[in-house]
Amino acid sequence: MIPGISIGLLFAVLLFLFPFDTGYSTVRDPFGLALWATWRNPTPDGQDYTYCLLVPLIVAYLIYDKRSQLTRTPISGRNGAIFLIVLGLCLFWIGSRAGKQYIGCAAVQILLAGVIFWFWGGAIFRRLLFVWAFLVFAWPLPFVDSAIAFPLRMLVASSAFHVLNFIGIPSIQNGTALLSASNPAAGLQLGDRFQIDIANPCSGINSLLTLLMFSVVFGYFCLKRAWQRWMIFLSAIPFTIIGNVIRILLLVIGCITWGSAFAIGTNETPSSFHEDCGLAVFAVVLGLECLLGFLLIVIERRFSRPSRRKALSPNLVDKTPPAMLGGQSPPADRQPSHGTIPGWRSGVIFGLAAVMLVVAWTNPPPYLPPQAGVLMNLPEQVTLAKPDGDGDEFFGATAPVSDVEHNILPKDTQFARKNYNDLHGHNVFFSIVLSGLQQYTIHPPQVCLVAQGWNILKEENVPIHLSSGHDIVVRNLTIQSEAIDAHKMRHLIQAYYMYWYVADGISTPSSTTRNWLSSWDRVVHNRDHRWAYVIAMSPITASFRPDGLNDGQTRQLLSDFIRAIVPSFQKSEMPESPEFGSN
Repeated sequence: MIPGISIGLLFAVLLFLFPFDTGYSTVRDPFGLALWATWRNPTPDGQDYTYCLLVPLIVAYLIYDKRSQLTRTPISGRNGAIFLIVLGLCLFWIGSRAGKQYIGCAAVQILLAGVIFWFWGGAIFRRLLFVWAFLVFAWPLPFVDSAIAFPLRMLVASSAFHVLNFIGIPSIQNGTALLSASNPAAGLQLGDRFQIDIANPCSGINSLLTLLMFSVVFGYFCLKRAWQRWMIFLSAIPFTIIGNVIRILLLVIGCITWGSAFAIGTNETPSSFHEDCGLAVFAVVLGLECLLGFLLIVIERRFSRPSRRKALSPNLVDKTPPAMLGGQSPPADRQPSHGTIPGWRSGVIFGLAAVMLVVAWTNPPPYLPPQAGVLMNLPEQVTLAKPDGDGDEFFGATAPVSDVEHNILPKDTQFARKNYNDLHGHNVFFSIVLSGLQQYTIHPPQVCLVAQGWNILKEENVPIHLSSGHDIVVRNLTIQSEAIDAHKMRHLIQAYYMYWYVADGISTPSSTTRNWLSSWDRVVHNRDHRWAYVIAMSPITASFRPDGLNDGQTRQLLSDFIRAIVPSFQKSEMPESPEFGSN
């Protein structure tokens, strides 16, 4: 019992007493409480981890199911496991300082492996390897969800688009949105019959992760061959896509038959029909997964020889009564567990728990300066300097912030946004999104742009020389989208989308660099950064009008505009800044 108590005390300190910055700049909840909150409530962007609540129950049952094997396995603690334990504790501290929850999840996973090796040895860990690996389903990993959810959204949208047109429901795909095609003969405009935007919950990410977890459990208990388990595991991916395409079809039919309010509802309050379609489709997909599993069992029984099935049965020896073994003793690895656990091993864990408790009490939170590296007031007028001394005048009009941005981003996020136009039909959209003091909001634009119907053709870094003597580097995306004019004609529109990130005295076009700088300064210098995300966008007007600017001219226009406007809001580039003109 003493090893169990020492392990319980160590994890109690880490999960319930150690302050952990879980991705929010001023929120330092213990890791366990943050996990509990994440498990219970879907996030604003639709990520749902409620399935994680089942993982501890399944893990407990799996250990109970292996109790007879565990009691017959020799105990031999490994001294070298102390390195795994220390590595796990260091990673946990780094994750708490950097505000990266997934580092904390990896730390707990490594720490669990370390304490098993430390007290009981490799033989016990091999018995518990599946249980230890299954615990991965308990961890919320938003960056993995983002990497999977968006491709799923696009795949579901594209598949539903082709199926709708195939069955005779004309539709148009615009990014992750599906709209009914116009029908002038019937007096129907684009999107009159249905407009469906496939958000994260409809992408299938929630049902995919649940199905993957279910397939692992199903394969473990019901399937004996490795190829069967892999097949049932991988089948969750196509089943999820098919199920969500069917869900979109049901919603489209519901919109056509009863209207959008009945079939979909709103983002804040989805309709009952919308929710019921999701539940019904998930039940059908789950049934298909079970059907495939039992089909694999039938195939295995049909095509494998009886003698081979008997030889491969993993439970045959365990279930054979001792009398059938000819009166012989069970093999050595079936003997009851032997070996003792020295008390000093538990003492080491008690000591590490005390050390982490002291670290928790003496570890100050990272300092987040309230000031940002930008001013949130854009000028009403921007003058682009020209070699002849004259300049083009751009006049700004306030641009609105969409309801989607207000709903998804934290309430203390700040916006400064204008549409700038000159007298020659040239337009520049300029926006600053400033992360709040309570929660982080900055993210790369690549996912949002594609979801809005833009295709990214090219990415490049562009240096722009400023009047301060500095060079600011921005990331330039060449993007393309399909638009429909008033005459229902389709046109390809190209644009340049330049962006960069700004903190107090820092500027970078790379999201990876921004994350690294934030994590490094939080861990090493105990200082956080309040980032702003700056955007400058202009269409390549030659792509849709004869007298428009070509790509080179548009790029020069945006570069000149950024050169002119940056000293008005980016503090490090203002003439009164101490850094102005310094190298």
